[in-house]
Amino acid sequence: MNRDPYKTFIGAKGVAFAWIGSVLGPLFVLSTFGDFTHANTYIGLVFLLIVVLSIRDGFKAKKHGKKSDFLALAIMPIAIPIGCILWFSLSL
Repeated sequence: MNRDPYKTFIGAKGVAFAWIGSVLGPLFVLSTFGDFTHANTYIGLVFLLIVVLSIRDGFKAKKHGKKSDFLALAIMPIAIPIGCILWFSLSL
């Protein structure tokens, strides 16, 4: 195990922010759609930026043969919002 503990901790926090941001980012942006004076718009945009960067890192990991990183960084931030939308639409 040759990984720096700080790098591992930051990576784990990045995955958590990407997973949470994949749901909250669009909600924050859509809740204030058209009102760029509200802070929630910018919070949502930051969440979406983190998600996009996470997906990019996931595809880089796939290129290097790291399937678990690809799953955590690229697939899950896409699958979680889809699952939430399906769950919400089926529960109506």
